[in-house]
Amino acid sequence: MADYSMEDSKWIENVAKVNLYLETHDLGDMEQVIRWNLNQGDTDPDNRKRYWTSITTLFGMLPNNPFHSHRASDLPEEVTLAINKFATNYAEAYSASYPRGHLIGGILHKQGYVDAGKYRESLNQKMKSTLTTYFLNNLKNRDGPRWDGSTVDGIPQIKFEND
Repeated sequence: MADYSMEDSKWIENVAKVNLYLETHDLGDMEQVIRWNLNQGDTDPDNRKRYWTSITTLFGMLPNNPFHSHRASDLPEEVTLAINKFATNYAEAYSASYPRGHLIGGILHKQGYVDAGKYRESLNQKMKSTLTTYFLNNLKNRDGPRWDGSTVDGIPQIKFEND
């Protein structure tokens, strides 16, 4: 008989990723189905792989699937979560006033940011990349801004070479 169970630690890690995504993205009715699968997985650990497959299948229908298959990150989970949360908040804040119709809007449009969503996505990815670089600078004792993964009120505490 096949084993569809999942270790508690892995399930908790997966649930945290889904909840972080749901905090920052409106999935409409799909969210109810995802939450149902999360609840079922919480109460039925013997079938968690099945519920997780359902969740990732649903996310696979999204244009920016947060659970696409890629090489696992070398970063600690708490650092990855901090990066994702800050990058999302940053991108939301700075794309909220996406200029429409005037000079800056025209420049951004020519750069490929056809709407606020594309602009927000780009800001999010750039911030994730920047924070990852700062964390790796700290981890590998490299020159440049460093971040040890600590935050205060969700804001990464970055140390610059002059500090």
